[in-house]
Amino acid sequence: GASRNPVSEGQLKLADILNELPKRTLPLDGLEEKLSAAFSKLPDGNEIISEGKKMTDVILQKLNIAGENLRDKAIDLRNKLSQSPDEIKDDFSRLFETISGVGKKVFAGGQDAVRKFLPEFKKVVDDFAEQTPQSSEELMSGIQTLLRHSKSQFSKSKEAAMGLLENILKTGKPFRERVSYLQLKTEPHFAEFCGDVPEGLLIFYLSIPPSAYISTTEMISKHCKKDGVTLRVAYEKPFGYDLQSAKKLFTTLENLVGNENIYLIDHYLGKSITQQIPLIRKSNKEIEAMLNSDHVQSVRVSLLEEVDCEGRAGYYDRSGVFRDMLQNHATELLTLITADIDNPHFAAAKSELLKSLTKPNKHQVVVAQYHSYREHVGSKSSTPTFASVLYLSDLSRWENVPFILTSGKSQKSDQKDVEVNFKSGGRLHINFKPPEIRLNGRSLLPDTFTTVSNSYISLLSNVISGDKTLLPDVQTVLASWTVWDHVINLQHNLLLHPDHRDMAVSNFGKFLIAGYTENPMEEEHLKFFNQAFMVSDHEEHLYEHVVQDVVRVVGETLESSDEVHIAVSGGSTILGVYKYLVAHSSRHSLPWNKVHIWQVDERCEIEHANSQDLRTYLLDDIPEILTSQVHFMPISDAGCGDITAYQKEFKSANPKGKFNYIILGLGSDGHTASLFKGSKTISETADFKHVKVDTATSPERLTVTFDLINRSDWVSILVTGSGKRDVIKAIRQGEKFPVSNVDNAQLTWFIDEILLLKS
Repeated sequence: GASRNPVSEGQLKLADILNELPKRTLPLDGLEEKLSAAFSKLPDGNEIISEGKKMTDVILQKLNIAGENLRDKAIDLRNKLSQSPDEIKDDFSRLFETISGVGKKVFAGGQDAVRKFLPEFKKVVDDFAEQTPQSSEELMSGIQTLLRHSKSQFSKSKEAAMGLLENILKTGKPFRERVSYLQLKTEPHFAEFCGDVPEGLLIFYLSIPPSAYISTTEMISKHCKKDGVTLRVAYEKPFGYDLQSAKKLFTTLENLVGNENIYLIDHYLGKSITQQIPLIRKSNKEIEAMLNSDHVQSVRVSLLEEVDCEGRAGYYDRSGVFRDMLQNHATELLTLITADIDNPHFAAAKSELLKSLTKPNKHQVVVAQYHSYREHVGSKSSTPTFASVLYLSDLSRWENVPFILTSGKSQKSDQKDVEVNFKSGGRLHINFKPPEIRLNGRSLLPDTFTTVSNSYISLLSNVISGDKTLLPDVQTVLASWTVWDHVINLQHNLLLHPDHRDMAVSNFGKFLIAGYTENPMEEEHLKFFNQAFMVSDHEEHLYEHVVQDVVRVVGETLESSDEVHIAVSGGSTILGVYKYLVAHSSRHSLPWNKVHIWQVDERCEIEHANSQDLRTYLLDDIPEILTSQVHFMPISDAGCGDITAYQKEFKSANPKGKFNYIILGLGSDGHTASLFKGSKTISETADFKHVKVDTATSPERLTVTFDLINRSDWVSILVTGSGKRDVIKAIRQGEKFPVSNVDNAQLTWFIDEILLLKS
């Protein structure tokens, strides 16, 4: 049994609009533009837009009906638009989908292939429109000619399409005449249908708008639950729009038909390669023993698509990349590789894994939108079309192992895979196209492995057999929404990237780094990294990037404030910034009369004082800097001065009590300013402290506290020098240092490219 929603306001409105189309014939020339105009007249709403897309498919399907000229076909089509789409489907639908290579939902996915195919398809139909073909055989012959001369992107589909054509011509009957159809929309429909259903298994597969799930299930529950009938109801994702709506949906469905009769469908779980993951984990003890924090460096799930959103941007704009791919497909794949496979209740193990995930902060989420998206959607939408999210788990098994889930539209190429990267340098790679699972290049698939062309075959088999093992579970879906709701509701820094350009995302410890895969020295690439938490370049260029960043923040801050407060730490690294500012002071001129400079790290020994470097390398050479607005930490020949006096000066000159920009270095042991790993100063709530540190040079120091660093608008960590190689490597591996806890300020890493590559 199947339930549809065949008559809707959207269909009726579209029928009215189609009456305006040419009535002499129905050639496809210009049809895309006309339908686009038609869709623009439809009101907003998931159901209406969905029905409109179905009607686009129906128009193409109708051209296969024999015995009438195209003008009469167009009239007949308009008359039938208020009926169920199923009543006018036939084999041409399947043929078109096979040629396009996009599966059942031609306009819900694979629209790029359809778009490339339509010009050739239009020409064939236009030619036959002039000749008024009298039989489907003539039309089929023309399409056979088209297939023989079609462009290379359809070469893989030719053989299958030819076979389908031959089958259609041999049977002489379209597909719709070889099966039974029954309209199931109203209560009388369900009452009549279920009144005649014999005892046994009754399955409803609801491929309908999610907004109709509850109303349809209510009719199923009322008329089809009866003695002797084993009832199962299958629902396609999405399951809710957020956690609250998902809870409401599942609570209602469970009350109507019972949890045991609910089957959730996610087609990624029906793919042949996906179903091999738990089998290989159970049968290969060597691999299973390696799936833990002792051996794993990171786990990555990537679902990247070359296709953009043109043609379906109306639907996509209401979901975005998070709801379209990450909350469902990517999350299910993550649980298959990381949940406890030995748990006899694997669904419970998946839920446990998801509940263990910590909520990402804004430094663990990168979102972007391809340039042409706003043209495709027709508005200044802020919906992300690309996202990468880093999760960490509280489970001891996965302690400090980053799980990175990434998906995006309009990439340079398709990439759908799962990677488990080991600390030893090895890799477990699960690829969907071509389907393969390899450990360090060695295939793990059994010799008997074969692929199923359509993932729904195996999923429907699961529903028929009552096996939910590899289907989404209600509790798992709710646990997934719990972690994704938080990410979706974060305030994102939406970045723009060029159309059809691959985005590269990697982790730097528990932070995410993102950028294009083109030349890393391109200006737009550096700006992108600048907004996405890291800039990497040769050391001599790195100081320029820091200064450019300072200039940008100064300009932005002065748009809403009369002054800017910049803080600098000490050490040798900051000298490169001072020297660059002096050498290029005319190029990077700053309104120094509005800038306050604050010291945030000072050694309490005059001969080693950071203030001396600040005077020598910056103040002495840029006279425009007002000395009255340069704030030195108090030291003298006697040592450290009164830090409370500096605190009072800070509060007096800076009523907002925060820095707009702070430049910090990173010591070879991971300290920044004078905050060392394990230091109690990290937890201090004061702004500045007089501390004693375990170092041979200047054991007494004055330092900013972590609390003030984290309150800043922008924090930059500048890292140069070969001696930092080990600490950079440690951070990449997840070891925590004082700066690792910054989660409020916008944090940017500026790292020597050579140092990064060798770490």
